[in-house]
Amino acid sequence: MNSFRSILTAPLRAFSELKLLGVLLAANLCIALIQSLPVLMPAIGRFGHSLSGQGRPFPSPEAVFDFSKLLAQGGGPFLAGPVVLGIVFSFGLQLVLAGGIVSRLCSPGRFSLASFARDCAAQLGRNLRLLGWALLGLLPVVGLVVLATVLFSRAEKPTLFTLEGQHWALDNPFTFWSLTHLALVVVLFALWRSSFDLARVQLYAEDQRKTRLAAWRALKRMVRSPGALLGYIAVGLLGLAMVMVFARLHAAVQVTSAGKAWLALLVAQLVVIARLGFSLATTAFTVDVYRAMAAPVSLPAPVPAAAPILAPASEANAAEPTHAPADMQTVQPEQRAIGDDAGRS
Repeated sequence: MNSFRSILTAPLRAFSELKLLGVLLAANLCIALIQSLPVLMPAIGRFGHSLSGQGRPFPSPEAVFDFSKLLAQGGGPFLAGPVVLGIVFSFGLQLVLAGGIVSRLCSPGRFSLASFARDCAAQLGRNLRLLGWALLGLLPVVGLVVLATVLFSRAEKPTLFTLEGQHWALDNPFTFWSLTHLALVVVLFALWRSSFDLARVQLYAEDQRKTRLAAWRALKRMVRSPGALLGYIAVGLLGLAMVMVFARLHAAVQVTSAGKAWLALLVAQLVVIARLGFSLATTAFTVDVYRAMAAPVSLPAPVPAAAPILAPASEANAAEPTHAPADMQTVQPEQRAIGDDAGRS
């Protein structure tokens, strides 16, 4: 597998699925609307449809002050409820859409909403069982991170998780030892996450029902392929950089009018699209890993039988090649075909 090539082609494959990105963006907007309803409904009831007020600048200082008091009156549950609601809906939606996302990235041809929904429903049960094995596999990862943090602390070496607040404000927290510890944490988490993504690809491609075997096989594959693991980390870091760039662009938009408020909302959707696109890119990268893992080993070409020395030329040219014995032929397991990247939305 050419990991460097997949680092470039996986994001291109992900962002070429415009219809799939549109479905995911619409689902994300629905979750955001549900999450904000506990805040929007009291605000609309108090201030109407606009916080600017009649004949006042945008945003109105009086309306913002009154809205702050309204939030304070709600107390902790008023603020914590939308956050918990958004986390629950986002996590549940990710599980529901996982099967359709994998099937789309594995299949050529055009995007079909009906096929996408059918694959989401068909793979939901297996993805739920696989999630249980993934959470179980997360325990040793967390244990190794905690053990490494304790060893660094006893050796009096700083880590980003043990630094005090004033050290972040007055000194440089990024030292050799803190970056080493951070790299260890990133590698362990990427190993767990990439194995989880690769196992989901295997469940769809091979129509496999034993999720435990899929999880174990994916973990062994990623451990034995350090290049694939580093490529997966590179795609994730590239996505993090792009999200930070768009987030910085969103922060630069100063909301001084209703038009700029809508502009800030549109730029915020660019941040969401970048996050969704590179989430698809990591899955597309594991599809490339599976293709390299499932590629059949090519057998050498059969050698023609040697013609008799005294045979005429016509008989020598008519000699047929000998076939390899049946017990030497490799029989590949029947798998669901995964198309190449020729298909585009």
